Amino acid sequence: MVSLKILRETLRGLSINGRRWWIACDPHDAATRGYVSVGYGDPQCEDRLNTVYFRFPIIGDVTPGISADRLVLLIDPSTCTPEAPGFYLEGGRVVQDSLEDFLRFYPPLKRALITRLQIET
Repeated sequence: MVSLKILRETLRGLSINGRRWWIACDPHDAATRGYVSVGYGDPQCEDRLNTVYFRFPIIGDVTPGISADRLVLLIDPSTCTPEAPGFYLEGGRVVQDSLEDFLRFYPPLKRALITRLQIET
């Protein structure tokens, strides 16, 4: 579990091989939807060869007027849901690989959050 504020601060510094992670939704609308979307790839490029999005659920009491930064997310592989599959070029062909999307997205995010939380304790 992590607050949206901690997630946002962690994502700000997360970049690997030119790929970035970012909050890809309006956090103020997230409470209504029940999840926060996190993008991975190139924030300036929306084609699915370069960018994928995953959702994490908001947990706990979401009272009206709560600051978006105080929303608590469950960051866990079992709750990480892709918004749409990404595509990859393999041997000159475009292929879908949801597992590859997840393996590129989740482990670096998990490591960055663990590092961030260890620094705070």
